[in-house]
Amino acid sequence: MRHFIHSVLFIAALNPLQADTFFVENGQALAEIVIAEKPARMTKLAAKELQSTLAKMSGATLPVVTERSVGKTAIFVGMSRFTGELGLSTQNLKHGAFRMASGKDWLALLGADKDFVPIEPWGRKRDKNEAARVNAEWDKITGETFWNTASELYQLYHPELDVWMTDDAGTFNAVNEFLRGLGCRWFAPGEIGEVVPKMATIALPQVERTVTPDFGLRRFVYYTQHTGIGERALWNLRLGLNFGADIVGFPQMCHGLKFVINREEMKQKHPELYLLTDGKRVTSGEGMPNLLSPLLFEKQVKQTRAMFDHFQEPMHNIDLTDGYSGRTSDDPAWQAQQTPLRGWAGAMSDHVFGYLNRVALEVHRSHPERLVSALAYGAYTMPPEKIEKLSPNLALIDVRHRQEFWEESKWNERKQWRAEWLKKLSSGKYITWDFSTNARPEQAGRPVYYTKQISRDLRELKGVSLGEQVEIYAHPAGKEQSFGYHDLAIEHFNLYVTARLYWDTNQDVEAMLADYCTSYYGPAAEAMKAFITHAEANWMQMSTDAVKIGESFDLLAKAKAAADPASLPSRRIQQIADTMKPLEALRVQISRKRETDLDYRVLETVNTGAKPLGSKPLDGKVDQAYWSTVRIAPLIKLRPQDPQPKCNSSFQIQREGSTLHIGIVCLEPDMKGLQSSTTKNDDPKLRAGDHITLLIETSSRSYYEISINPAGAVYDLDHAPGGKGVDWTSGAQVAVHRGADRWSIEMRLPIVGAEAFTLDPTKGIDGAQPKDLFPWHFNVGRTRVRDDKVERTAFSATGKDGFHVTEKFAKLWGR
Repeated sequence: MRHFIHSVLFIAALNPLQADTFFVENGQALAEIVIAEKPARMTKLAAKELQSTLAKMSGATLPVVTERSVGKTAIFVGMSRFTGELGLSTQNLKHGAFRMASGKDWLALLGADKDFVPIEPWGRKRDKNEAARVNAEWDKITGETFWNTASELYQLYHPELDVWMTDDAGTFNAVNEFLRGLGCRWFAPGEIGEVVPKMATIALPQVERTVTPDFGLRRFVYYTQHTGIGERALWNLRLGLNFGADIVGFPQMCHGLKFVINREEMKQKHPELYLLTDGKRVTSGEGMPNLLSPLLFEKQVKQTRAMFDHFQEPMHNIDLTDGYSGRTSDDPAWQAQQTPLRGWAGAMSDHVFGYLNRVALEVHRSHPERLVSALAYGAYTMPPEKIEKLSPNLALIDVRHRQEFWEESKWNERKQWRAEWLKKLSSGKYITWDFSTNARPEQAGRPVYYTKQISRDLRELKGVSLGEQVEIYAHPAGKEQSFGYHDLAIEHFNLYVTARLYWDTNQDVEAMLADYCTSYYGPAAEAMKAFITHAEANWMQMSTDAVKIGESFDLLAKAKAAADPASLPSRRIQQIADTMKPLEALRVQISRKRETDLDYRVLETVNTGAKPLGSKPLDGKVDQAYWSTVRIAPLIKLRPQDPQPKCNSSFQIQREGSTLHIGIVCLEPDMKGLQSSTTKNDDPKLRAGDHITLLIETSSRSYYEISINPAGAVYDLDHAPGGKGVDWTSGAQVAVHRGADRWSIEMRLPIVGAEAFTLDPTKGIDGAQPKDLFPWHFNVGRTRVRDDKVERTAFSATGKDGFHVTEKFAKLWGR
C-alpha cells in the first residue's frame, strides 16, 4: 500500500467509521488507551504522548490500561495480547515503520518497539572516573589500550523520557501520525513549536495502513549532544527520526580511528602510530595517525574486530581523526602519496582510501557479514583514482552541505562525484551526512530557507542512500539566553521538511509551506509565506545586497503587523526578527561605498603554531615565538605618485577568545629621531609626531580611531554619528617597545559585543566578532615625521594624503 505522510492527505483518509463511535464526545472521554502488561519503553512513551495530546485538544483524559474494559472503545498502543487476538502483526516492520488499523470499536497504532539493551562495559555519565572504569574493562577484553566507544553511551539515554534513542519507535511514530491527522504539528522543539488544535469531539477513524520510511537512517545530532539535548529529544521523536543503530551501530559514525590512538597510554608506548610533522609526532588532542605505520594498521584491524565480536555491531566506522585534512608530514613516502593537483577535495583521496581500503579488506576476511564505514570528507571527498573497486564490506558516508546546492555547479559536481563513488562502491552501501549550521554566531542573520533544494536532493537519494545524519548547531547548554536569539528560530522549518521527507520524498513542499504558515502563524500566514518565499529565493544574496535585505525586513514587518503582539504567532515571528538583527547593521555597512577588495583574515592563535599570545607578557615585542610568521601584512604608500617609503612597516592580527591581538612593527634606522609629541593619553598633539593609526568600522558602527605613538600614549576617538568623540575609550591594552632599529606595538583589543554602545557609549568597540559573513572594515597607517617632512603608509592605499577614507577600508574577517 502506498503511504502518504502529508497530513492534508491523511486527514482525508481518516473517515469516521460510524457517527456514534467516538474517542471523545463534547469533552467527555469515551475510550481508553490499552497497552501490554509489560510494554516496551517506547510503547509507554507513545501511550503518554497520545493521552496528553488528546487531553490538550479536548480537555478529556483517556485512561491508560492493560486490560480492556467491556463495552469501551479502545485505542491499542503497541502490541499486546489484544492485538494478537485481532490477528495484527508488526512482523517485518523495520527502522521505525508502523501499522495503523481499525475495527468497529477499536484503533490499533503499532510498531516493533524493540528495547535497546546496552552491552557492558558502557559509560553511565560524563565523568573522568567513569570513563577510566569503562576503559579499564575494555582493556581486559582487548588486551590493548583502546578507547571504549561505549564510554559515551549515556548520551543516547534520555531519563526525562525514559527511552534510549536506539530504541525502536514504531508505535510512537504511529501515534504521532494519528495526531498529525487530527491537525497536530511539531514544527519546532518545545511548547512554542507545537500546534495542537482544540477539538471537543474526536471520532474513531477507518484506517488500514502500513507505513515504511524512504530512508532507514534518519538521525539529527546537535552540538550539545554530550551534555543532553533536552526538549529536542522529544522533538526528534515527533519528527519520526531515529538513531539508526540497526544500520550503523551505536558508536558515532565518524572519525572512528581516534578510538584506537587517543589514549595517553597508546601515545607513550607507540609514538610511531602518529604523524611526523616538523620533526615531532602529532600526539596532541586525539592525535593524528601515521597511515604508513604497519602497527597502526594492525591496531585498527584488531580494534574493529573487537567491536564486532563484543558489541555485535552491524557497522563500525574506521575513518580518520578529525582535522587530518590539510596536515603535512616530513616523511617523503607520505608526501609521495598526496595528489595536490586534484585540488583540495581530492588531494588526499588515494592516500586515505588506500589505507582505509586495506583495513576493510583485512577485516572482511574474518567478518564478511559486517560493514565498516568511512567518510568522503575534507581533502578526501573525491573518489580515489587508483582503486577501481573498494572492499565489499566498505560503506561510504558522503559529507555534503545541501544548503550550497542552490548553485547548480556545486549540485552537479556533487552528483558527479556520487556517481563515481557508486561505481567503486562494491557494497552499494551509501549514506549522506549534512549540516545545519546557520545559527552559529559567525553565520546567524540571514533567513536561510532551502526547502526546494532539500526536496530535490532527497528525491534523487531515495533508493540510493540508506539514510542520513544531519549535524545541527545548538547554543551551549545553560548559555542560550546570552546569544540574544534562538538557535532554531529559522532553521527549524528546514529541519522539519527534511525529517518529513525522509518518510516520503514525493510530498509537495509548497503544500507543506502552506500548511506550516497557516498552522504556525495564523493571521500572519500569507505575509509569512511571502517572507519565506522571498527568503528562499534571495538569502544567498543577503551578504552583499542591501536591497534584498531591506525587502526581507519589509516582508517580516508586514507579518509582525498582522499578528496580535501577545500571541504565539507573534512570538514566533519575533524569534526570527531577533535572529536577523545582525542584518540591520550589515545592510548599512554594505550600503557604504567600497573601493577596495583588500582583505585580512584573522587567525585564532591556536592555529598559528606559536605559543598562546594571552600567556605572553605585554611588552611591545612582536617576537616570533608567540606571534609566529603567519599573516604578516606590509604597509604601502598611499598614492601612486608618492615616493617609496624609507622605512618598512608591517602588522599582524590574531584572535584569542574575545580579544584581538594586534602586533605592529615599524622599522626605523633613525631611532634617536623618533618624534613623540606627547606622553599623555587623549592628547590631540599625538597626531603631530610619529604614530600608528588603527581605524575600525564594525558591522554596527563606523568608525573608531586608535592612535599610538612611540612613547606609548594612546589617542582613541569615536567618529560615528552620536558618538562620544575623544571621551570614548577602546579599553585596549597597549605596550610599546623600542629596539635598535625598530619600534613596535602590541595591542590587546577587547571585542565587547554588538550592544556595547547601548550599554555604555563611552567604552568599548560596538560590534560582534569579525566574521566572514559579518566582517569589520579597517585600515592600519603609519605616520613618520622627519625634518618637517611627513611620510605616510597604510595597509590599504587611500589615494589621498591621509588615512580617513572609509571607502578604502579593507575587510577584516575570521571564523
